[in-house]
Amino acid sequence: MANSYTKHRIRKISRRFGLLPLSSGMVASFYRENAIIQVQTETGIYAMKPFFRNTLLRTSTVHQMKTTAAYIELLMNSGFSYMPKWLTTHSGKLWTLNHERPFYMTEWINGRKLETNEDFEELGRALATLHTTSSGLLDTKGPFTHKQIDKWKIQDRLFRRRMANAIQRHEWNRKWHKKYGKYCKRLTKRAWANLSSPEIKHLLEKESKHPALIHNDITSPNVIISENGQLYIIDWDRVKVGSIYVDLAKALMNTTQFNPDFILALLKGYEERRPLNKTERKLISSLYGLPREAWHATRFPNHSRSREMLDILEKTWHPRLKAMDLLDEWTKSIPKENEHEDVHEVVNEVTG
Repeated sequence: MANSYTKHRIRKISRRFGLLPLSSGMVASFYRENAIIQVQTETGIYAMKPFFRNTLLRTSTVHQMKTTAAYIELLMNSGFSYMPKWLTTHSGKLWTLNHERPFYMTEWINGRKLETNEDFEELGRALATLHTTSSGLLDTKGPFTHKQIDKWKIQDRLFRRRMANAIQRHEWNRKWHKKYGKYCKRLTKRAWANLSSPEIKHLLEKESKHPALIHNDITSPNVIISENGQLYIIDWDRVKVGSIYVDLAKALMNTTQFNPDFILALLKGYEERRPLNKTERKLISSLYGLPREAWHATRFPNHSRSREMLDILEKTWHPRLKAMDLLDEWTKSIPKENEHEDVHEVVNEVTG
């Protein structure tokens, strides 16, 4: 793949977006060696991104790129300000095709990572803005959170089976499974019990009527505080209509490093723009407690990254448990103004 991004190819793609490159270089991500191409021009620095198909979906790469571009255009037209500016081609599209690979370009954001409580509050506001900006503008329905929960239940069942096999066959991760496997089973048993409660089932039925866009990959590397203090969320390849509760729970897990102050700051910022009632808080807390990393690590036991994930789980186990206790307390300390029915649902019913 490295040899395929020649200067000629980069120049050709850039020109379709009205840019003339002076220089370019490859930038790696956690998952890909050549994830982004940094393009220097006389007018500034830009990010050229090759778009890769999500193999979990049965649609083509081009179809997925078209869908992503449509969602991005919806956010742009709605005034969403927490993502880099997307460039358009001479034909007015947000992407172009080269060697059967879709590419898109955005402005390049220089800045730092999340560091302070204020940063996490702003991330919470950004997520809430994303979830509320698109709500009501999408003509679709579906069991968004319920569908994700069903997938995770399958992963949990496979995890239990693989764990038993690893212990029986004396595989390399046998020691980890013997020590932490029983705790993972307790966590999931508790979560499934909470998620099957009547009030959460009712919430998930109501959710299907109010679709929203989610980023679907909020991690620390995908959030940048620019040099002028603006927060940007990058890497929108996996944006989709989905569960705002899953999006928020995953953001808490993937950005806050189990730091209590950061967790509460992110939730505070979120609720400034989208208050959460008691049932929603309980749902988010339950989703947060699922040991998804353990499921993934046992799915690909021979991968080096799987070993790293289990090591990280072991080192962070106690902070994780404390973070779960914190969210349990957060669930119980619901403000009075949040005890009523979801404000956004009432607004939608009135305006609808």
